Amino acid sequence: MSAVSARVRPGTVRDVPATDARRALLLICAFAIAVSTSYTNHGPVLGLISGEFGLDSASAGAIATAFFLGGATLMLFGGTVADRRGARPAVTAGFLVTCLSTVGCGLLAPSYPALLAWRFVGGLGAGFAFAAGAAYTRGVFAGRGQHFAQGVYGASFLAGSAITLIYMPILAGADGDWQRAYLVSGLVVLGIWVAWWRLAPPGPPPTTGSGGGTGLRPALRARNSWLLGLCHMCGFGLAMVLGTWVVTYATRGYGLSLAVAGLLGSLVLAVGIVARSSGGILLERGVPPIRLIRLGLALAILGLVTMAVAGHLALAMVGLVATGLGVGLPYAAVFNGAATSVPASPASAQGFVGWAGVMTAIVGPPLVGRLLDVTGGFTGGLLAIATFACLVLVATLAMRPFSFAEDALIVAEP
Repeated sequence: MSAVSARVRPGTVRDVPATDARRALLLICAFAIAVSTSYTNHGPVLGLISGEFGLDSASAGAIATAFFLGGATLMLFGGTVADRRGARPAVTAGFLVTCLSTVGCGLLAPSYPALLAWRFVGGLGAGFAFAAGAAYTRGVFAGRGQHFAQGVYGASFLAGSAITLIYMPILAGADGDWQRAYLVSGLVVLGIWVAWWRLAPPGPPPTTGSGGGTGLRPALRARNSWLLGLCHMCGFGLAMVLGTWVVTYATRGYGLSLAVAGLLGSLVLAVGIVARSSGGILLERGVPPIRLIRLGLALAILGLVTMAVAGHLALAMVGLVATGLGVGLPYAAVFNGAATSVPASPASAQGFVGWAGVMTAIVGPPLVGRLLDVTGGFTGGLLAIATFACLVLVATLAMRPFSFAEDALIVAEP
């Protein structure tokens, strides 16, 4: 094996053999798919849960909110632990908590409050592990392939969410046993955790820090952390808003059946999977990260405005696809950009960016719902979000320049 040496970033794994790198990518993507099933595994069986516990719409919606509140609670702390203790242990710990939460929803959720509690615990684990997973991916792949790997890692979260929409109704069966569906899926996820625990190669070592040390404080002092966090609010956060309301948008606005509207809604996830992976590929080919971020924001704005004013279904679908591309393309640029901007605490910076996206996932859906109730349509809500994205696009002018070309490290080649 030969290696091309450049500058070495703290927290980067050196000379990773190609076989280990491939295994690491496979396992970190399996982690992302497994954890992301917890985002949406309530959705396909929500009617069954609501019927058993006698829930109204607001109470049913809180099942998703509980998970994201848990994620927001520990996401910042998880990045700090990954910086100080290493990324792989942080992924392992958070992943296990989420696995146990899913099993708990199946075995130990006899009441609505108990279900909310298990969902919150699952969010704690997922939030804790998320930034560590991004740091692990970036560290293992060092300079070559890290953007593609980060894009595929991000796409795997959307893939897991999409897969869940298929298998949860199957596991619930004709008798509608949602607890069995949770238990079986939880045991499968636990099996993936065992594979990760036993087979995942070592990740980047703890960072040594510089100046202000490691942890969240250096990330909070960096201007780019805040600006990239705003960008991710228009990424993951906006994707969650669309995922929540797109079926209602299609049924109310264009008279589609629920089944057809559901297929249209899955288009958001499908486009996002392609866009996150493609964004990583474009970075590998030398596209400046700030240009990719601004392109994504511009596409999202164009798509939202198109959806808001579209009078025909075909035009609305064009807007939906444009928005899906816009929220997905910047993913690798945002997360690797956060790490590059705060080399003393890369995982903490990535955790802060992820946390910002979760905030939109918590606040955005009820905001759009409120505007829907007030105005009787989606135009006001979509234009409000597009206006926010416009402000974020303007704010990127204040972003400090960063270049991945200067972030080259020791690259392993067979």
